[in-house]
Amino acid sequence: MHEGLFDAEKGSGLPLRLSFAGLWMQCDREGRFKWRPRALKSAILPYDDVDFENVLEALADAGFIIKYEIGIDLYGYIPSWKEHQHINLREPQSILPSPEQDENILARANTCMHMGKGREGKRKRKG
Repeated sequence: MHEGLFDAEKGSGLPLRLSFAGLWMQCDREGRFKWRPRALKSAILPYDDVDFENVLEALADAGFIIKYEIGIDLYGYIPSWKEHQHINLREPQSILPSPEQDENILARANTCMHMGKGREGKRKRKG
C-alpha cells in the first residue's frame, strides 16, 4: 500500500493499514466522513479490541487523514482521495461540509503536508 503507512503502523502499534483501507469505504464521494470513532470502528474493525479514536488520531498525525471541525461537529477527510478514486456520477453529492470551511484547517494541513510520505517526507523535513 504505502511505505509511510507501514512505518506509522509499526511506530504506533495500531492497525493503521487495515483501518485506513476501511475508511475509504466510509467516505462520501469527496473523501469526507463523520469523525465518529465508535461507529467507524463498528464498520471497519468490529471484533478488534482497539480504541478507534487512537487509530484516527494516529492516521491524522501521520498526515493520511485530516481532522476538521465545523461548529461542534468533527469530520475527517482523506487528502489523497481524488488521486485514487473514480467517482460514479450517479453517486449523490456530498452533504458533509468541506474541510475548507474549518478556519483552522489550513494551519493543520500545512503541518501535515510533509508527513506520511515515507523517505521522501523525511528528506523534505531535514532540508
